Amino acid sequence: MAATCPICESGAVSYCCSSRDRRKGLAGEWPFWECASCGLLFQHPMPTVPQLLSYYAGYSTDDEVRLALAAGSRGERLRRWYHRLSGDVDPRDFIPVSAGTRVLDFGCGAAPYLRYFRARGAHISGAEIAPAVVTACRGAGLDVVLIEDLDRIPFADGEFDVVYLMQVIEHIARPHQFLAELRRVLKPAGEVYLAMPNARSVWRRVFGADWVAGWFAPFHVFVYGVPAIRALAQAHRFQVVRSWSITPDSWLRLNLKAALYRGNNRLDAAPRTWLDLPLVRLPLALLLRLAEALIRERDCLVVHLKKC
Repeated sequence: MAATCPICESGAVSYCCSSRDRRKGLAGEWPFWECASCGLLFQHPMPTVPQLLSYYAGYSTDDEVRLALAAGSRGERLRRWYHRLSGDVDPRDFIPVSAGTRVLDFGCGAAPYLRYFRARGAHISGAEIAPAVVTACRGAGLDVVLIEDLDRIPFADGEFDVVYLMQVIEHIARPHQFLAELRRVLKPAGEVYLAMPNARSVWRRVFGADWVAGWFAPFHVFVYGVPAIRALAQAHRFQVVRSWSITPDSWLRLNLKAALYRGNNRLDAAPRTWLDLPLVRLPLALLLRLAEALIRERDCLVVHLKKC
């Protein structure tokens, strides 16, 4: 089956592997191909929009919104130190806002960060694909709109100073159309923050097929590295300001569970295991941080873009 890279359009692509859904339990296998030019991993053939909508119909049954500030919103210094240990990628730690900053959390889910940024004077909105979640967010007094068209951001031109997507860009099947939309809704010199699984992570090689933090088919249609994101950004006149990576300890434990419990294909809903006990989590997180002091490419990639 012939293929070209959906990002850089190179024909130097080859079959990489087939992936099963180990986290939500959907039946089937989805083939991934790899681009030798930009390093992109991508599903081929790409799922259609009706297929994607059918997959997401059962993606989440949790319609609850956190009515209080997300954990750590009041203790800034403690939260940051904890995240240095846990590796959690939290937009509160690296997205600067000030009073009046117009911000969009695209793919906000239950909106754990909206109250935090609003409390700091930002004019923040969320966008979410699940109608029940949008209704719950609005009932909680949050400005969240429904994403009705997967190729369109439902806001006016030049609306935002900052747009962030936490673990969302890898789900978007038409990234070029989406980057054009990001450019449209951003003000001049507007900024974008992306967090996503890292195709170049050393843990991908360590865990192989059990690297479920990244191999989350059919929901992750792409797995990016910095070269692929840079190619995508440059095609739409964005500058890569900075990039870094870190492995959350929760991702490491998820990959370990996939390796240890091969018969479990619903890992996201699985009961807690011994890996989740505090006496195990703490030393495991410490070992992870020590190991990653020697590792450049870790599991979660964060990229800061600026509109040129």
